[in-house]
Amino acid sequence: MRHLNTWALCSLKVTLPAGLLLFAAGPPASRAATIYSVQSLAALGPGIAQPSAINSSGTAVGYMTTSNGSLSAVTFANGQTTTLGTDAIAVGVNDSGLVVGASYRGIDLSVAEWANGKLTTLDIPGYATSVNNAGQVAGGYITPARELHAFVWNHGVLNDLGTLGGGWSSAYGVNSSGQVTGTSLTNSFTFDAFFDNGKGMSDLGTLGGRNSYGMAINNSGMVVGNSQTGSGQTHGFAWNGSGMTDLGTLGGSQSYAFGVNNTSTIVGSSFITGNQAEHGFVFANGVITDLNALLPLDSGWVIDAAYAINNAGDILAEGTLHDQLYAVELAPGAPGGGEVAPEPSTLLFAGLGLLGLGAWSRRFIR
Repeated sequence: MRHLNTWALCSLKVTLPAGLLLFAAGPPASRAATIYSVQSLAALGPGIAQPSAINSSGTAVGYMTTSNGSLSAVTFANGQTTTLGTDAIAVGVNDSGLVVGASYRGIDLSVAEWANGKLTTLDIPGYATSVNNAGQVAGGYITPARELHAFVWNHGVLNDLGTLGGGWSSAYGVNSSGQVTGTSLTNSFTFDAFFDNGKGMSDLGTLGGRNSYGMAINNSGMVVGNSQTGSGQTHGFAWNGSGMTDLGTLGGSQSYAFGVNNTSTIVGSSFITGNQAEHGFVFANGVITDLNALLPLDSGWVIDAAYAINNAGDILAEGTLHDQLYAVELAPGAPGGGEVAPEPSTLLFAGLGLLGLGAWSRRFIR
């Protein structure tokens, strides 16, 4: 279960769910999977909280409610939680440790960044969601006409990305080339995921339903996000320039893709069979896998959702241990673990696939 903030929802990552159910619930027999170790970053407590992004050195950012009830931007690094400021949220971080998000003072919401822990507001009314290693910042800003538009801020220059025809848009990810993804209201009053390479927005369409949302983009221009299907469910998708691929689910009706790294490994969350719980997943090489199947035996952890993944494969997630919710980091290659052998049921399904069944691929509004 994730903690959601109405203010943050209006200003941050809009999420919706994923598609085609794989014929096997786990990795096929020919592909053993890496075990992940679990490092607790912080107890998230009963208030609003969200881990948001992680950089290549493993520094993670997010926001959480403090003991006095204030919403605070935080970093998680080296086992320490550091508060960047109250009445603020941290949503993105680059490899040099530059953090971006928003700061709220009175009725004014402003794009904010923190360098070496020092807050600077960029005099842009709105919020930031992502920052690349060149320091380009993406997010949503309030225009003089009081509309919300996706933007890229490049060292003092604000570039309004416009919309897909409606009066609202927001950027949620920017890659090293300055390519951007997000979502926009169309002139048909739907929300569609977009891709922008500096030459204007391209509408990515949907998985057959009404709305879609672009959540993250890697350096090759792959976009991941969430879309409604023709049946009205929300499914995660991947787009690589030639249409959306449905990522599948963990057996339930819906899934949500939140992050992707430069090896095109995708993370998110999905309802499991029966829709009684939501688990974090990793999607790689055409296979969606429950992260809970990739933990050391008897770890006690349940990974509820995964929000970001860095290029080393470290995953920023939410996990539950003894009924307490934590921000956690999952690192590939647990001590003494190495590889997880496929379960017998997986072998059976893989065999059936050879016979012709085949297979086939977090911050939030839910």
